[in-house]
Amino acid sequence: MLSSRTALRRVRVPRPARPLPTPPHRQDGRLPSRPFTHQSCRQLLSSPLDRPQLPFLSPLSGNRPLPPWPIHLRQHFARLMSTESRNYYKRRISRGLNIGLSFYAILVLFQLIKLGVYQEEIEHQWPTPPEWSWKSRWCLRSAQALQNPEQIGKLMTNWPMVAGYLRDLLERLENMEGEGKGIRKQGDGGFLVEGVGETGYDVSEKSEPWRRGYFQALMGAAKSAESLEGWLTDRKHRISAPAEYVVGPSNPRPKPMPAGQKQAPEEQYCEPASPAPEVFYMKILTTKGFDTRQKLDAALAYADWLDYKGLAGTADDMYRWAMDIAAAGSPVDATQVVDLETGTLKPTSKVLPTENILRVSTARAVHEARQGNLPTALSIFTSVLQARRSLPEASSDTTFPSFPQPPQSTRDPFRRLFNTIKTVLVPVEYPAPLPSGNEPPQRNVTAPCDEASLMVYIGEILYASSSKEKGLAWTRDAVEIAESAILRLSRAEDYTPRHRCADCLRVGLENWKTMVASLVARAKKDELESVTNAQKAWFGGQKKADARTLERKRWEAESMMLDDRIRDLSPVIEGESGLTGIAPNSSLFV
Repeated sequence: MLSSRTALRRVRVPRPARPLPTPPHRQDGRLPSRPFTHQSCRQLLSSPLDRPQLPFLSPLSGNRPLPPWPIHLRQHFARLMSTESRNYYKRRISRGLNIGLSFYAILVLFQLIKLGVYQEEIEHQWPTPPEWSWKSRWCLRSAQALQNPEQIGKLMTNWPMVAGYLRDLLERLENMEGEGKGIRKQGDGGFLVEGVGETGYDVSEKSEPWRRGYFQALMGAAKSAESLEGWLTDRKHRISAPAEYVVGPSNPRPKPMPAGQKQAPEEQYCEPASPAPEVFYMKILTTKGFDTRQKLDAALAYADWLDYKGLAGTADDMYRWAMDIAAAGSPVDATQVVDLETGTLKPTSKVLPTENILRVSTARAVHEARQGNLPTALSIFTSVLQARRSLPEASSDTTFPSFPQPPQSTRDPFRRLFNTIKTVLVPVEYPAPLPSGNEPPQRNVTAPCDEASLMVYIGEILYASSSKEKGLAWTRDAVEIAESAILRLSRAEDYTPRHRCADCLRVGLENWKTMVASLVARAKKDELESVTNAQKAWFGGQKKADARTLERKRWEAESMMLDDRIRDLSPVIEGESGLTGIAPNSSLFV
C-alpha cells in the first residue's frame, strides 16, 4: 500500500501554454474596476476573450447616433422571439386562418344556396320565358317580385330597384345583336314621336313566351315610371329620391333625408330616375306582335294615368282609342253592339259583346263618373250589367287559365323543408297564354264578382244623385253577392281571383258604412228639429218626433250590425298579412 506522501508526489500541476496577460495597475497599486455593462467601441468590435459580449445591455454613449425605430423594434423582437416560440405562433396563426377561411367559405356557400332557393320560389310564382338567358330571367322575376311586396315578406315596393332591373332587361331584349335577334324596326328605320321617342318594334317573328315577357317588362317599366315621377337618381352615390331632397343650386333649401340615409343626392350627378310613363305605354301600343288584350291593358292603364294627372281631355281620347282597339278585334261589326262614341252597350242587340268591349265600356263609365257626368256613367254601368247577366253559362269542358301558386305557409319545419325541396326539384311550367278577349265571355266562378263591382258603382251613383234609399239597397245587394262569391272561392281549389272579389267586398262595405253614417247624422238632425218643433206645435208634433227617433234608432242599429259584419269579414278581406292597400305604390329612398 502506497503512502499518502507518494500519492501526492505523483500529482503534477499543468503549466500554462503561454503566460497570462498581466492586468494593468493603477499608480495606487489597485486593480481597475470595469463595469459589466460598459464596453468601449474597441471592445464592441473586437472578439471576446473570456466572456460573451452583450451589446443590448451596454448603455449608448452620447456621441453615438440612435438607430431608427423600426430597426430598434426588429432587434428587440428578434431577441424575444425564439425559434420555438416562432414556430408556435406560426402554427397558431395558420390554424386560425384555416378555420376562418373555412367558416367564411361555408357562410358564402350558405348564402348562395339561400339565394338560389329564393330565386326558384319566385320563379314558381312569376314564371319567365324559358328561352331567355339566366340574367334576363333573373331581372324579370326579381322586378315582378318587388312589385308584389306583400307576397315576399316586404312592406313597401322599392320602385328605383324595379326600374333598374327593367331598364337592364329592356336593353338586353331590344339588342338586335343579342337576345333581340329577330325583331325589326317598323317602317324605314322606325318612327319618332315628339315627346315620346322611338315607337315600338315588330316582334311578330318572336315566340309567344318571348312576346309575353317583353310585354310584362314594358308594363312594369311604365308602372315604375308612374311611381318615380319627379324623382332623381344620383348615379355617383347610387341614391334615388324626390327632387325636393336633392342638394343643388336649383334647390337651395332641400328637405332633410329620411332616417338611415346619411348621403343626400347632389344635383350635378343627378338624372331622372325613369323616363315618362307614356314612353312605355306608347311603345306597347305601337309594337307589332302584341295581341288585343295586351294593347288594351296598356291603353286603359295610360288613360287611367291621364285621369290621375287631371288631363281629362287626353284621357277621353285614349278611351276612344281603346274602344277602337277593342272594336278592331271583334269578330263582328262592333257598331251593332256598342256606341263607339259613348261606350254604352245597345240592349236591343242580338250579338253578345266581347270581353274587351265590356272592359272598355266599364272603364269609360268610371271615367265619366270621375268627371261628374253621372247620368252618362249610370247608363253605361246599367248596360254593362245587363250584358253580363245575359252571358251564357260556361260548359263543363271549358278550361280557364290557371296561375302557379306558392305553397301555403306552415309552422311545421319538416313541412317547410319538404316544400323547399319540392320547389327546387320540380321544374317550372310556363303557363298558357290568356285569351285575347276577342270572343264573348262566359259566366264562370268570377262572374258574380264582376256583377257586384258594377252594382257598387251603380249604388254609389244613385246615392249621390237621385235616391239615397235606392243607392243603399244596391250597395247592400252588391255586398251580399260579393260575400257569397268570395266564400265560395275560398273553398275552391282555384284561389287566384279571390283578391279581386276581396277588393269589391271591401269597397262595398266602405260605401255601405259611409252611407249609413250619413243617414245616422241626418236622422239625428231631423230628430232634434222635430223635438224642437213639437214643443211649439198644438197637436201631432210629438208623434212626428217619435217617428224621427224611431228612424234614428233604426239607422244606428244598422250601423252597429254593419260594424259586427265588417269585424267578422276582416280576416277574409285583408288576408293573413294585413298589408293589402298599403304595400303597393309605396317606396323607400335608396
